[in-house]
Parts: sequence; C-alpha cells; structure tokens
Amino acid sequence: MKNLKIALAVLVGALAAGCYNDFDTPAPRKLYTDTDMTALGLQHVTIQEVKEYFGNTSGTGTNSDWETTQTVKFGDLTPDEQDKTVFPGLRGWSAAANYYIKGKVISSDRQGNIYKSLYIYDGTAAIELKLYNGLYLDYYLDLNTMESQWVYVRLNGLYLGNYRMMLSIGDAPSDSNNTSGTHKFYANSNLDNPNIAKLSVFPGERVKLDDSDILDVDASNYQTALGEKALGRLVRFNNIKVRYAGVPNQDHVVNSAMKNGTYDSTFPTWIVTDWGQPKNAPWYYWAYNIDNIRLYGSVLISYNDAAVYTSDAGVYSVRTSGYSQFAMKPIPKDGAVGTVLGIYAIYSKESSFAGGSRDYAQYQVSVNRLEDLDFKAEDLLTETEADELARWAYANGYTENDPFAPPVKNDPMGGMEGGE
Repeated sequence: MKNLKIALAVLVGALAAGCYNDFDTPAPRKLYTDTDMTALGLQHVTIQEVKEYFGNTSGTGTNSDWETTQTVKFGDLTPDEQDKTVFPGLRGWSAAANYYIKGKVISSDRQGNIYKSLYIYDGTAAIELKLYNGLYLDYYLDLNTMESQWVYVRLNGLYLGNYRMMLSIGDAPSDSNNTSGTHKFYANSNLDNPNIAKLSVFPGERVKLDDSDILDVDASNYQTALGEKALGRLVRFNNIKVRYAGVPNQDHVVNSAMKNGTYDSTFPTWIVTDWGQPKNAPWYYWAYNIDNIRLYGSVLISYNDAAVYTSDAGVYSVRTSGYSQFAMKPIPKDGAVGTVLGIYAIYSKESSFAGGSRDYAQYQVSVNRLEDLDFKAEDLLTETEADELARWAYANGYTENDPFAPPVKNDPMGGMEGGE
C-alpha cells in the first residue's frame, strides 16, 4: 500500500509538473480531466456499478462486530487482510485496481453541518467520500449559482464500506470505543491526511448542476422516488410538513410520539449521541451549542400524517450538528410547510426498506446550509418562543430525568423551570 501510494505520487506529480514550479508566482492548482485518468492507465466505471458490486445493503446495517461489518477493498487484499479471523466481512475486488469514478460535488462543509464527508453524483448514483475537514476549500459547490466541480477518485487501495446501510468510500476498516465505552466497528475510515487523500481524490473542472442532479420529491412521488438507489443523493423535499411528535407544539398541544423500531422516540429533540443510549429532550433549535456543549438535533419532516414509526414511508429526520453555524437557530412551528434540500441517507440496524415496527431505520436529511431549510419567516419560532416551549415542556414532564439536560438559551439563571 505504501509503495503503491509513492508510485502514484510520482505519476501524479508528473501530470501536475509546471503547476507549482515557481514558488514566488505559483500557478493555479491543476484541475484533472478524463485524459489525465487515461494517462494514469485507469478505466471509468459509474458510481452505480460500484454500488452494484457491493450488492444490496438491505438488512446489513447491524455493524455489531466484524462478522456483520461488510467492506470491499478496491484491488487485492494483503496477506493480513486475507486472514478472515481478522476481517471476516472484507473481500477484494481485483479489477477495481484499474478503475476510477467521477462525479459532481453535491455537498459542502462550509457551514459545519457535514463533517469530513464529500458527496458526489455522476447521474447514475451518489456516494460519500470519507475524507478530512475543510473540504469546501478544495472541492467547490455554490448552490446559489448551482456551480459545482467534477471530482475524480482513483479506487485502487480504497475501501467501499457499509455502515448502517449507507455505503461510503474511505480508508481501511477501523474500530474504537466511544465516550460511553461502547465498542464501535466501522467498515471503513476517513482519509484524514489531505496529502494522502489527494493521491486518490482529484479536483476536476467546474461544472453546473442541472435539474437532473437534484432529485425533486413531493407528496405525489416520494414513495417511488426515495428507494435505496437514492441514498447519498441531493434531494429537494418540496412542500413538506414539520411534525412535532411526543413533545408540545407552539399551542402546548402534544401529538402522539413516533417510534424508532421498538423504541419510543420524541421529536424534535436534542440528543446526546455518544453516551450509549441516546438522551432525548424537547428542544426547539436546530441543534445545541451552549458553553462548549454541542449536541445533535433531529427534527421530523413528513408527507405521511398517519405514520407511527420513523421508518415509515414519508418520514424523514433533519439531522443537524451542534458544530454547524446554524445550530442555535429556532426551528419551524409544528405543521409548518416548506422546502428542505439536503443529502438523503439512512441509519439502520436490521432494516429493509419496508418500514414498520421491525424496521429499525431512520431516514435522514443532512443540509449543507441554513438557506436550504426554506420556511416562511412567520412559520419560524422566535428565540423567546423556543425557550418558553422548552421551559413548559420541562415543567410538564416531557423529558427524561437526564443529568446532561442543558439550560435553555436565554435563561440567565442557567437552568430550566421544572428541570433537574
């Protein structure tokens, strides 16, 4: 692997010769083309062909040990990797050593909601590239002008991994303990070193996103449009409704709670995601960021008023990071209708795409920027309304007895009425 990367670095350097040969007046960064890939001796395959080689991900999202963690290495396995006692779920794809994929950039980490991930789409399918932070500096996307950039990925030596039914391309499988001491198994890992990543992931020329690069859905077509093939795509949810479930809305009315598999789950919520079982509480901002405590937020949007489970068709969770620039922006009111543009994904244990109580899936949307949460100004909670709702919810018992329960944003006393 090391020798391969050294050889590739020499060849890439030759292709880029003249671009950085003057320290005082450096030339612009080289933008790669199909011709450059041919010069590297590579053959183009589509992202859909790559996904098809992996196979159907339905029911493969357990990731509870190495036996249930499935990975494909592009190229031959090393002798250590061939030892199935180490990575029994790892298999090689020898022919892929000579392949590359290309796609348009459809994600950006500029506003901090998408972390160390770059999503690309080639007209057949989309895929996540697990890379490093600050990707917007190297790979361009402007959703105002719909200007994007081609990205080329030399597959040899990379790993196609499946985590909770989402496929991505990255480095070798890895495992670790999270902050709760729970052991986690990851089908691949991030190429965290930009210098190493750039030996496999190359920026191409600027290109416009056209209508076909964004999947438009509404109440009439979501059931047919949002299948497994749509995972990883940039999807525009038109005229979709915000649904509070199991927590008070702006009128202090509580709708029935949604279930996630066999578990009750309340939305909207802030969630402590890394303490074993998630900690839930009513929270009326997109995510939580106070006193350097940063927690994910989840807000349900839905086309299906009759849905009972988060895995039911027509129910999606807008997932927002506490590190995003818009974490502390209030969410829309219950029942507000608007447009949401984001990357479509799934987080599942054992699900198919059938839905129901035995289907532990949650369909998720990760937005690139605040502007992609398009609701009327009058349909958004104010900060005063958001904080009042949180206090009322705590005072009336709509929360767990959670030692990590944070204060509301504008509470000078540093605590919630009725909270512990």
